[in-house]
Amino acid sequence: MKKFGKIILTTVSLCAALSFAACGKKPTMYYDTAYAYLLNNQFEEARDNFLLSLEKEDERKDAYRGLGIAYVGTGEYDNGAEAFIKALEKSNGRIKEIDYDINYYLGYAYEKSGKYAEAADVYTAIVTLRPKDTDAYYRRALCRLMIGDKTGADEDFAAVTARDNDNYDLHIDIFYSIKNAGFETEASSYLRAILEDGDRKITDYDRGRMHYCLGNYSDARVYLEKAKNLTDPETILVLGKTYEAMSDYSYAATLYAEYLEKKGNNAAVYNQLGVCRWKLEDYEGALSAFSFGLKLDAPDWEKELLYNEAVTYEYLLDFDTAREKMEAYCEKYPKDEAAAHEMLFLATRHNRQN
Repeated sequence: MKKFGKIILTTVSLCAALSFAACGKKPTMYYDTAYAYLLNNQFEEARDNFLLSLEKEDERKDAYRGLGIAYVGTGEYDNGAEAFIKALEKSNGRIKEIDYDINYYLGYAYEKSGKYAEAADVYTAIVTLRPKDTDAYYRRALCRLMIGDKTGADEDFAAVTARDNDNYDLHIDIFYSIKNAGFETEASSYLRAILEDGDRKITDYDRGRMHYCLGNYSDARVYLEKAKNLTDPETILVLGKTYEAMSDYSYAATLYAEYLEKKGNNAAVYNQLGVCRWKLEDYEGALSAFSFGLKLDAPDWEKELLYNEAVTYEYLLDFDTAREKMEAYCEKYPKDEAAAHEMLFLATRHNRQN
């Protein structure tokens, strides 16, 4: 199944390997070193060596592309966009596959820097030449939502779903995209219209998870219980989220544990398992779940897991460890005001203990 809505930089090594290897040029010292760092997701080192390559070796198109990816990896999105533009300027007028790839990265860099109108223009350029490119329509829809163009976004989403109208993963992604952009009423209307479409054949599982998205937890539970198959981890997971939303933390924790046993390690599920055990005042169990999640090297969940781990030590009355964990967290995420308040409290508790 094709996934929409997110460009994932951790997969850049494969893309880079394919496009760089295809360029047919003899690698040079700085370029080759930068490329090796990029393959290992060491973006700062890759950035520095691509800059040296462009200065001392050759202003190659793929070097600018690699520099742009490295900038995006370090969070320097404006610099990344500038590098991608320079890469595109190296084109000879004939549009190749790598040019579409660079444009996608350029659009993503604009998105991350909050330049949604500029990103939408990039995706427009792509769909003008590739009218069947559903990824570009989806990205443009997200950008249009962010600049308040709900009508334009609806048109783009319609272009995407027209080719895959029974893909309920896609419909749910669209629901959350609309909702997260601030159009909560419209998002709910979008999903309800699908549920109420009598011509659709929707499984109990899909009905259950759409009701979950809408906050209809009782209905979600009914459909998911009807659909439940003990060999289907995904149904078990959504059912666990439903019971958690209904404050049945004990059964939700049981379902999350069952999911992990069947599906394998998942940082997000370990986090939810820890939260449920924490709600049940099983702080040792919560700590175990958060710790397992942190071992999985999942960047998207590291922040939440680290914070939850530190707070759990506090509830275990291990204030010294809690303070150490929160200090490490604050060093990594210095703008988190809630964590700063926790640090003040823990510093007081630590002083009292000594």
